Amino acid sequence: MRERCNGLCHMEIETTYRAVFDSEWDLASVRSAIEGARHVVLVAHQNADGDAVGSVLGMYHLLVETFHETSHEDGTIYKEPFHETSLQITPMLPDGVPMDLDWLPGAEHILSGKTQYDACCKAIEEADLVIMLDLNTVERTGVLAEALSKSGARQLLIDHHERHQDFETSRLQDFETSRHIAVVEPRISSTCELVYWLMQGVFGDSIFSREAATCLYTGICTDTGTFSYSNDRQSVYLAAAALLRFGIDPMAINREIKNVFTEERLRFFGHAMDSLLTVYREQEVALMVIPAKEMETYGVESADLTGLINEVMKLRAVDCGILIREEKERVRLSLRSKVRYDVNQLARELFPVGGGHVRAAGATSHQSLQETVKTVKRKLGLAIAAIGVMLCISCNNVPVVETGTTECKDLTENLINANRYISQGEETSIDSYASRRGWQMTVLPCGARVMTTEEGKGEPVAYDETVVINYRVENLGGGVIYGNTADTVVAGRLEPTRGLDAALLTMKHGDRAWVIVPSELAYGVVGDGDRIGTRTVLVYDVRVEN
Repeated sequence: MRERCNGLCHMEIETTYRAVFDSEWDLASVRSAIEGARHVVLVAHQNADGDAVGSVLGMYHLLVETFHETSHEDGTIYKEPFHETSLQITPMLPDGVPMDLDWLPGAEHILSGKTQYDACCKAIEEADLVIMLDLNTVERTGVLAEALSKSGARQLLIDHHERHQDFETSRLQDFETSRHIAVVEPRISSTCELVYWLMQGVFGDSIFSREAATCLYTGICTDTGTFSYSNDRQSVYLAAAALLRFGIDPMAINREIKNVFTEERLRFFGHAMDSLLTVYREQEVALMVIPAKEMETYGVESADLTGLINEVMKLRAVDCGILIREEKERVRLSLRSKVRYDVNQLARELFPVGGGHVRAAGATSHQSLQETVKTVKRKLGLAIAAIGVMLCISCNNVPVVETGTTECKDLTENLINANRYISQGEETSIDSYASRRGWQMTVLPCGARVMTTEEGKGEPVAYDETVVINYRVENLGGGVIYGNTADTVVAGRLEPTRGLDAALLTMKHGDRAWVIVPSELAYGVVGDGDRIGTRTVLVYDVRVEN
């Protein structure tokens, strides 16, 4: 193919977009599998990312286009399938399409295993071909795993990960003698890139549409960080260039990929970087631990954490980043590296269900959150004494305190140091928060802060007096914990919110004020068992009724 540059440029670029497959890649078997199917199910892993959604939707559009165009006698064009009966295609994902990818063409056709479970199971039961994309074990299909394991359909696996424990590992097997075909190439940047080369090799360029190319290009971009990693082979650039031929808009795709934050998600990213991240400079490791309650407080889900680990990897002093998030009945890990660490090997050694690539991998732990963190720290030789104890108490992570020992004689001192470090961090966060909002606050002897916003005309609140207060509670990230609430309290006897109690005794009836309460003067490491998580600084908008 030749491309002529526009404007004053007088040169032509000759480019060949074609993959050369070795003898192990029996492309005729792939074509036979697709042409012989009557009902195809497309599925990828849970917590789907751009590569998972892009490969499912890309394959969906490509299968639609495998119908031949035929001219009718009256001159109209219609689609004729390879076989006598029509081809039914059912794309599905265990959790459905994440909000930041629902703009992809065809996303509305994807069934969700979470909300359309029965329909998914029915389709799997009726299918004669299941195409699994971007996963190396059926377990990664979550709620759909059982139905897929019981399916009698033939299976075509297309993936770029290693260690496919549920599939025979030869690169491509004869479809007539095996239940599975495995098309696996770990050297490829993404499953979307592999889908492009495979389907182009099997069917040629004629089946590619703008919709298919948009989906595949999106998956390539997201799995390479827009060509910033997993891109050490020229094939990824050639695939991207080839997809441009089908009329996609790379700049629009890039905007859709990057401008996807809700306010809750953005605030949580800030909170996570500020409060949930620990950096071990000696080992060049960054560890971020996210308890489920932290996500609940900010109203975010696991899918909203996509890209958070990449923000961690922007730290110059970090070669390896690990994000550990608590989910229902399990703990998930995302691992990234730059040069020094092989996170694929690390993930495998940490937990049975783990692996991926040298620079990007994932793992699943069925230990508790605190035990998972201990396992990771032991493996990497990170300090665990004070941190381990604090995790047992609060199920949360705290900034690193380099202890180097777990002996009992050091434990008290380590805990004191850890608490001091946490308190100092909270003070810094509170000061920064007040400064950003332009608040001139009075610091009470206990450490709580008060700023009156409306002057009342009543008498000062007295110790042991019963008063009615109206209040709203937020965290430092701006997330609302409790909306407008009225309560009757006894001033001077509020527990456990001692900081709010101290502030009330400085107010008059009719006063309205902002009150910031450090966690140790509120619910501490325990939380309130409902919406207030561990070590949460509380921001009150409170009024004392006349």
